Amino acid sequence: MTEIHLSDYIDQEAINLAMRARSKDGALKEMVELLAIDPESKKIALELVHSREALGSTGIGKGVAIPHLRSTVFRRIMISYGRSKKGIDFASVDGEPAHHFFLVASPPVDPSNLYHPILAKIVQLVKTPANKRKFDDSDSRAEILNLMDELTG
Repeated sequence: MTEIHLSDYIDQEAINLAMRARSKDGALKEMVELLAIDPESKKIALELVHSREALGSTGIGKGVAIPHLRSTVFRRIMISYGRSKKGIDFASVDGEPAHHFFLVASPPVDPSNLYHPILAKIVQLVKTPANKRKFDDSDSRAEILNLMDELTG
């Protein structure tokens, strides 16, 4: 299988180390706003990510949420990352607030077939407390990008 580098799917501008949101809806809006797409596409993406959340929370627990969506507004897979020091109630499976948010957006049909492997890579990235602490302690977008590849390499 092709080696996946998460940094290939996220731009520095798509990283927010100080999310302002206080609610799940606010967090989703902030995450979509980070994507480098036009305003109309952002509106569609936000509606779709809300629809996905209505099926069940993508708050996987232990302080992490991985909202995801597929839409024709995306030509390629894109990721945005947000961090909330305070935490946001995301209706996570463990009932704990989420601090780390990884939004994965993909075209409906992804020729590279990497949508699910990328989701799995993100889960691998944040499954240990030590890795999450490294994300907590990072104070630059460049550092976050490096961690994404270093910790899953």
